Amino acid sequence: MYDKVKIFAGPNDYDFDHLYFEEANEYIIGVDSGLEYLDKLKKPIDLAVGDFDSIHPETYQRIKEKCIQIIRLDKDKAMTDLAYALDHIYNNIDYNAIEIYGGISGRVDHFLGNINLIKKYDFSMRDDKHHIYMLGKGKHKINNYKKYISFFAIEDCYNLSIKGFKFSLNNYYLSTNDSLCVSNEGESGEIEFTKGKMLVISTDD
Repeated sequence: MYDKVKIFAGPNDYDFDHLYFEEANEYIIGVDSGLEYLDKLKKPIDLAVGDFDSIHPETYQRIKEKCIQIIRLDKDKAMTDLAYALDHIYNNIDYNAIEIYGGISGRVDHFLGNINLIKKYDFSMRDDKHHIYMLGKGKHKINNYKKYISFFAIEDCYNLSIKGFKFSLNNYYLSTNDSLCVSNEGESGEIEFTKGKMLVISTDD
């Protein structure tokens, strides 16, 4: 059982040294171009996944030498590289949490696909400006380290209450097509709902 699975994905527009710090009992995965960040990591890479068409051949050769396992995918496939990696983890590895670095900016269709993957695999995503994660029903204490925090129902949320942030709510029904809870502010607060799934996005300008 791993405490945390850490996946490094493209696009490569985040500060690796700022976001990554080594933790005990972590499992490290590089997905296609995200492997370039792990080229300088002075420890083995547990798994590399992708068709590797976005990596310079010399970089790929260096990475291969430190990878414990490599899954090379065809360019023509029914799943994205990240979706394949998550499916592999879900079916083959015991873990407590998954954290993905990257996967946010770049192509909008890929980003929306990753949001759908959050609903299936329940992971968090980070880059320099964003922290994205999902919450299930119940009461949650939230710390926000960005300027803004937004809440979206990815399954209709019932009896939603938000306290401690700039804008509060009490027993509100937030549907999947309601954007009322965009751009809240505050460093900490509580959120509670009795049914549904909530997407939380903390972001800076």
